[in-house]
Amino acid sequence: MTKAAYNNMFCSHGTRAVLLAFFCAVAMHASAQTAIVKFAYGTFGTTGDAAYIVEGDRIYQGCGAFGSKGPCLFVFNEEEVFHSSSANGGKGMGAYVADGDKLFRCSGSFCTKGPCVLILEKNKVFRGDGPFCNKTDGAFVIDGNTVFLAEGPFGNKTDALFHIEGDVPMIALLAILAGW
Repeated sequence: MTKAAYNNMFCSHGTRAVLLAFFCAVAMHASAQTAIVKFAYGTFGTTGDAAYIVEGDRIYQGCGAFGSKGPCLFVFNEEEVFHSSSANGGKGMGAYVADGDKLFRCSGSFCTKGPCVLILEKNKVFRGDGPFCNKTDGAFVIDGNTVFLAEGPFGNKTDALFHIEGDVPMIALLAILAGW
C-alpha cells in the first residue's frame, strides 16, 4: 500500500468525523454510569458536598463539591458487597449480602451470611435485628432522589441525609445506608 493510498483511506475528513463521534459517544456512555451521592441538609434536602461516588461496580469516597473520586470503599455485584482491599477497588472480605428485600452482614471471602442490618419496605428502610431479620425502628425514607432519616416504628420522615445524582443500584444504596 502506498503512502497516498494510506492517507486517503485513514486520514480523510469523513473518517476523522466518524472516529470523533465514536469517542464522544463512548465518553458520554462512560460518564453516564457514574452517580454521585451528596450530603443533604434540613427538611428540604439542601444539597451539600459529595459523600460517595458509585461508578460501575464500585463505591468510592466522594470529595468536595464537584465529586472528585477518592479511594474505593466497596466492590459490589447484584447480591453481595465486599470491602475494598485497595484504593483502586480490589475485592476484599465480605461486608453485606442481600436476600430479597433484606440486607445482612456477611463475613469472609465467600460472604457467609450473618445478622440482619436493613429491611426495605417500598420506599422505607427499617433496621433489622438478628438472624431472622426482625423489624425494629425506621431508619431511612427514600423520596425520589433524596434519602431522609426516619424515626419511630412507622418510619416517619425527618431531616435529609443524602441527595442522589444519577442511577445508583439498590444494593449499593443499601450498603451506603448500612454504614449510617
